[in-house]
Amino acid sequence: MWEYDIVYPAYKCNMTDIVASIGLGQLKRYDKMLGRRRQIVKMYNEGFKDCNVDVLNHLDSNFLSNCHLYLMRLRGKDEVSRNNVIKEMAERGVATNVHYKPLPMHTAYKKLGFDIKDYPNAFDMYRNEITLPLHTLLTDEQVEYVVRMLKESI
Repeated sequence: MWEYDIVYPAYKCNMTDIVASIGLGQLKRYDKMLGRRRQIVKMYNEGFKDCNVDVLNHLDSNFLSNCHLYLMRLRGKDEVSRNNVIKEMAERGVATNVHYKPLPMHTAYKKLGFDIKDYPNAFDMYRNEITLPLHTLLTDEQVEYVVRMLKESI
């Protein structure tokens, strides 16, 4: 299952020197990578235009996104339904996720006295959100497969 927990408040330090050097090397490929991400977003948008989902708008005449994540909300679904879709997608070979679980739902923040009931908008955005694969090594055929599998799963 996709779910994770934060059990105590601490530092989150992800960047090592090696990761930084890889990132610097990838900057040379950034325009090409960004172009491919935008192609995938357009394919997803086209594939889901007649589905009962809401997608995060990445591309507009007034702004552009780096297309880091492809987030969608499954209209009329709750956590249980969303998690069932995630499970079905995994069984079909498609890794999905949720971005992000609100902090008041994590153990560390519950212990500090936070309660998700005090953050209804955060919970509403979380309860039926699912994130689809969006990386530059996806082929057009794989993107079409993800679209088909999600349609079948919902």
